[in-house]
Parts: sequence; C-alpha cells; structure tokens
Amino acid sequence: MKYSRVSAYSMSIHEDAEKDLEALYEVDEKGAAGIDVFLEEAASSQTVLDHLLENRYRSYDAGFDFEVRRWESLWKHYGLWRLRLFGFAGDAASYRVIYAFHGKQRRYYILGIVPRDFDYDPKHHFTQRIVNSYQALGIP
Repeated sequence: MKYSRVSAYSMSIHEDAEKDLEALYEVDEKGAAGIDVFLEEAASSQTVLDHLLENRYRSYDAGFDFEVRRWESLWKHYGLWRLRLFGFAGDAASYRVIYAFHGKQRRYYILGIVPRDFDYDPKHHFTQRIVNSYQALGIP
C-alpha cells in the first residue's frame, strides 16, 4: 500500500498587503525590504510556516527573530494572526504582518502589513479591510 505525502503549506500575499508594503517602502525602505525578505524566506521554509500557527511562538533565530500571536479580540469569529518582526529600526519596527491560514488549501494568506498603532481596534479601517479580505477568500 502506498501512502500519499501530505502537501506542503504555501503562502500568498493579498494585493492589499502588497499595497501596504509599497507604502512602507515610501517611508522606510530598509525596513520594508526586511519584511519583504522575511516573507520570501518564510514562503520557502516549511519550518517557519509550521510555526505560524503556534500562538505565542517566538523565534530567536539570528536570521529572523519573530513572534506569532493570535488576534485575540477577533479570534472567536476569524482565525487572524499577527506576526511581529524584531531587529528593525525606524518605522518598520512598529509594523505587524496580519495573516490567516486556509486549512483546506493549506495556504497562508498575508492580508495586511499595518502599523501597530491602530491597536487592533475592530472599528478601524485596517481591521474592516482585513476582515473583508478574509471573508472574500472564503477562509473557514
């Protein structure tokens, strides 16, 4: 009997998140490039992708120091996560990568790269945009 191999996780960056990153490049090119490199590396590393569903996971890796947390205030309704990258100076240090995981597709969707100061307010336009994208993607 043959066993089928479980397919690997993958990652897609939503067009809104791409626009967020482009806007960050305008104010902090070095920091935006660091986030960009992290996302590229994460997309090709099953080890990193595996950790993106571990609440309160903290990597102290010399290459990428990051922390994963659930978006607690919306967790009952949406499986949204936030990623904080350490080791950045400037504006990028206060940005978070917001994402969700579509289990049936085994795909991470990067939904936004947003400044922390919106404080995860459910009524903030970033939150509304991210929730709308989440729903449009049909993430269970």
